[in-house]
Amino acid sequence: MRHSFISALAVAGLAVTLSAQAQAAWRMVPADSRITAEVAGQGQNGPLERTYRVDNLNGTISDNGYFEMPLRLEQTNLLGDGGMGALLSGLSSDSAMVTLSTQIEPAWLNNLAVGDSLTRTLTLTARGNHFERSERVPMRVERLNQQAWQVSLAEPISIDTRQMMQLDNAQTILSLLGYRSLADTIPINFNARLIER
Repeated sequence: MRHSFISALAVAGLAVTLSAQAQAAWRMVPADSRITAEVAGQGQNGPLERTYRVDNLNGTISDNGYFEMPLRLEQTNLLGDGGMGALLSGLSSDSAMVTLSTQIEPAWLNNLAVGDSLTRTLTLTARGNHFERSERVPMRVERLNQQAWQVSLAEPISIDTRQMMQLDNAQTILSLLGYRSLADTIPINFNARLIER
C-alpha cells in the first residue's frame, strides 16, 4: 500500500513538473504570412512571367512542436487568372489543397533572445489527396520581441519543373495558366510572422 501511495505521489509530482515546463503554442499572423512563386516560361505569344501567391497563411505550432499549415484555394491568386480561374471557380475553396507539416523543437523559439536569429534545416512534408512528399528545407527564425518571431527561408529554394511536370494533369494546368513551357526552376519565397497564442 505504501509503495502505491509513493508511486502516486511521484506520478503527481512529475505531472506538475511537466505542466510547469510546458512550452507555449504559436500561430502565424495571416496578414503577415505568405508564399510566393515566380513562374517564368513561354506563353502563346512569347515570354511569360507571373507571380503566384498563397496569402493569409494559417500555420500553427502546438506546445510539443508539431507544425501544421493547410493551404486552401481561396488563399491563392489563381481564381483571377484567366482559364484557370474559370475552371476552379466552381470548386470548394474551404478544403485544403495541401497540408504542410513538420516537427520543431519549441526551445528554439523560447530560448531565442530578442534580436537574435537561428537557422535549422527541417523535414517539411506536403500531403494532398493523391500525394505525399517530404523535403529538407533550411529555415531562419528571428525573435522580434517577447511575443513575436519572423520565419523565412534561410537560403533560396526552387522547384525543379521537370519533376513537377511528371505530376498528374501538370500539362493541362500549365496550358490553363497560359504557358506552353516553363523555365527549368521556379523560385519560391516564404515569409511569416509567428506570435504566441
